[in-house]
Amino acid sequence: MSLKKLYLIPLLILFFIFTYYLIRNFSDNKIYIENTESSSSEIKLDDTKNFSPLVVEVIYEDLLLIKEGQTFGEILNNYEISNSVKSKILESLNSKVDLSKLNINTEIKITFTKENDLTEIKRISVLDKENNHIKVIKKDDNYIIETSSILSFTKHVLKEVTIKDSLYKSAIEANIPPNIIMQFVNLYAFDVDFQREIRNGNKIKIFYEVFLDRKHIVRQTGNIKFASLALRKDTYNLYRFTTDDNGKSEYFDSEGKSAVKALMKTPINGAVLSSGYGMRKHPILGYDRIHQGVDFAAPKGTPIMAAGTGFIEKIGMNGGAGNYIRIKHLNGYKTAYGHMSKFASGMKKGTKVTQGQTIGFVGSTGMSTGPHLHYEVIFNNKKINPMKMKLPSGRKLKGKILEDFEIYVADLNKEMQVN
Repeated sequence: MSLKKLYLIPLLILFFIFTYYLIRNFSDNKIYIENTESSSSEIKLDDTKNFSPLVVEVIYEDLLLIKEGQTFGEILNNYEISNSVKSKILESLNSKVDLSKLNINTEIKITFTKENDLTEIKRISVLDKENNHIKVIKKDDNYIIETSSILSFTKHVLKEVTIKDSLYKSAIEANIPPNIIMQFVNLYAFDVDFQREIRNGNKIKIFYEVFLDRKHIVRQTGNIKFASLALRKDTYNLYRFTTDDNGKSEYFDSEGKSAVKALMKTPINGAVLSSGYGMRKHPILGYDRIHQGVDFAAPKGTPIMAAGTGFIEKIGMNGGAGNYIRIKHLNGYKTAYGHMSKFASGMKKGTKVTQGQTIGFVGSTGMSTGPHLHYEVIFNNKKINPMKMKLPSGRKLKGKILEDFEIYVADLNKEMQVN
């Protein structure tokens, strides 16, 4: 046998073995695939008998802001829901928030579904003035109420401002919130005439609270903890302090003397003293007569505050004084406010009002040449000059309470790094 034949026989044997292996494996793989496809097909055919048609529920969400004069009921009227559902929603929400007193721009979020032109309210969320989320959520056939606060963090902010042109404008330019500015003004309304005593170059310092949500966005401002007003000759420092004897928070000067007085000298912000107390030529009648009050010129609609806590003794039209309110205070004092454009909501004879509460708005009703507030102070039934009256002071801290206050002041000054 030749050498070639000797090598050829083993090669042919290997070739046949390899060919058989390929055919065997190829044939098995095909069977496997076919069986798999067949099995899968059979499963799909069997399962379709148990499947129901796919239902897609589309959920809508409206974000609304309360407009002036708009009621919550009017908002619900825009949705196709039954009166019984509407009643359930209103009843649930009213248990946590007074829907008749929602502020303009109150945020309302309504989540709902629609099917065949029928609306189903799933959830309503109302953000109240305290930044609480009041939620009404549908569960079965009822609506349940949930309440949660969006405020998560408290922060203290210190602002120092040199006054240029006006206190309000300078403070706004320093990014101090308007309600903090109003708090500041009210603190000094007993002792400072903001129309005549504030000058360019005077300095203010305010240390106040802000409340932030989970994204660290400021949602609400709190109380002023420290305030300072530096005039040409005097500096007035005030600290907010809670006393142990009555649990009340008040403002005291550095020596522990309360900033609260019986009455405010100027029960209006941002006004100009246009006419003082005493003899003058009446702008309409044309002859000299005593002016038994002071006038503050201000734009129509400017809020007027109660100068002190008391009860409304008289309210309504009062001849030349136009729309008029007279408040009776303690210790023989009364205050009167004339020429209002309108009264604040809820004002009537016998109503108790608190110091700084809005009682009406500047107008020009009665015998008036333009919008202004005519303000009178009456002591023991005699009209006196509001700008020169000596006001009874508030309390003076003593003993252990004064010691606690002094420690508090030292700690707060250290926190603010006040020198």
